[in-house]
Amino acid sequence: MLSTILYIIVAIIILLVLITVHEFGHYSAGKLLGFKINEFSIGFGKAIYKKTKKNGEVFSIRLLPLGGYCAFEGEDEDNPSPDAFNNQKPWKRLIVTLSGVLFNFLFAIIMSAIFLMVSGYAVPKVYTVAPGNTRLEVNDIIRGVNGKNLEIYRHLNDEIARFKEGETYTLTIERDGKIIDIEYSNEKYGAFYYVGNFAGIKDDIYDVGGNAISEEDFALLIRGLAVETDAEGKAQLLSTVPMGKFFYKDANGNLVDYGSDDADKKLIELANISLATEGVGAGIVYTSLAQNYGFFESLVKAWPFAFYICSVILSALAGIFTGATGLKDLGGTVTAIGQMAQISAMGFTQFLMLFPLLSLNLAIFNVLPIPALDGARAVFILIEMIFRKPVPRKIEGYIHTVGLILLLALVLFLDIYHIFFVK
Repeated sequence: MLSTILYIIVAIIILLVLITVHEFGHYSAGKLLGFKINEFSIGFGKAIYKKTKKNGEVFSIRLLPLGGYCAFEGEDEDNPSPDAFNNQKPWKRLIVTLSGVLFNFLFAIIMSAIFLMVSGYAVPKVYTVAPGNTRLEVNDIIRGVNGKNLEIYRHLNDEIARFKEGETYTLTIERDGKIIDIEYSNEKYGAFYYVGNFAGIKDDIYDVGGNAISEEDFALLIRGLAVETDAEGKAQLLSTVPMGKFFYKDANGNLVDYGSDDADKKLIELANISLATEGVGAGIVYTSLAQNYGFFESLVKAWPFAFYICSVILSALAGIFTGATGLKDLGGTVTAIGQMAQISAMGFTQFLMLFPLLSLNLAIFNVLPIPALDGARAVFILIEMIFRKPVPRKIEGYIHTVGLILLLALVLFLDIYHIFFVK
């Protein structure tokens, strides 16, 4: 219970950092372009700390750590002061309005670089091949597809899924320390069994005569088994090992089968005998080989990595309209904090990943043309720049107020839905 509370506090701090970065973007651009700033606040509600600078700016820390703001003079009203927000040139206001999004994106780049240095990335290493696949070998390391290196943001499955059955592409592989290119294509392969955990039976599997069976031979035996099917003809996990009994040696060197009537089940469990399903693909099962990014390489790779995350976020947003993203996939502030706490508890790498992921989420969400968000404010400024006349401030203010109310209502609804209806 205590650890859960601590992770929730960590999640709130992460959220507060990201919002502070966003508001500091507005603040920095405003200061640079000569806007009058009344207050920069971390949090909402009652002020627990306040400091007023000589120029009248107030810096405050407030009780509720779920937001923050940078208050400009005359931001949502007509104000005679030449330093007021709405009396500044439109291009200046546009820069200030979008600087929060820009700062969130740049912060995501920095945190992506740190994440990449810490986590590294994984390239696929062939663990086993489907029967009939003679083009790849066990322990081949797949480095690229069609000249593009596989990265943390470029996955083998995504790359080969672009090709239909029989279409050729080039795989760059490392075999026995040498880099070679091979012409490849996706083919239809039947289901097959494979040994998922040799460590479970390492140096401890014998035939009835006491002869040791090598991992390679055992793997071939399992891969050669006919796949079991159910009444509908669908492939099923292996239930028995039909090629006879297998044994291990006890402390005295005596052969013992893998458990009388449960011999097959125990062996299947220890060796983690798994099922590769039927389908069109590369015809391999692979594991991940850890690779590391250096400092400068991480800085370079952080950009495409951030754009990759953006593409995933935008796909999820598009899924709202296509039905691919369901109501259960959405959430409000409370839901987000809960999920952030769960991810933080998974480990330091996952914790670091939250920063670029959430910072980019915040940037993309804020740039949407939804009333009360930066995107909608930017649209009003663009309208003013095009027609050389602003939308009446009161009307714009009403639109943003209604938008904020509806947005808060949506956030509340999503949190209630998750709490009571999502298991």
